[in-house]
Amino acid sequence: MANQHTQSAGSSASTLIGATVEAFDQGQAASPQEGMSLITDWFSSIKTNHNASEVMEPLRQLQDELQTGAPDNERLSNLLIQLADITERKAPEAEGDMQSRLQTLATSLRNFAGQLSTTV
Repeated sequence: MANQHTQSAGSSASTLIGATVEAFDQGQAASPQEGMSLITDWFSSIKTNHNASEVMEPLRQLQDELQTGAPDNERLSNLLIQLADITERKAPEAEGDMQSRLQTLATSLRNFAGQLSTTV
């Protein structure tokens, strides 16, 4: 299950957003392995997209935190909220249904961050 989200670099952003939202909404991303898989997919998807470069550093920090073996829930929550903020700022720049998909992603990130902060 840890690699079920792995996609090629050419995968559509829409598919990756859907997989991320599904993982957070179903609580599957609670495991560090699941989170690492999603982060790897996001790195592959955005590495050539200059509009998404703002999320690279928070994603790296999230990856580092998950790799510690004992991630700090408060730190994870703060990073997810940071990613949600960036996603919300970028959503209006998106075309078509990507605006609503990005808003849904931001909401899922915030909801999961809230779940983490209650377990601190």
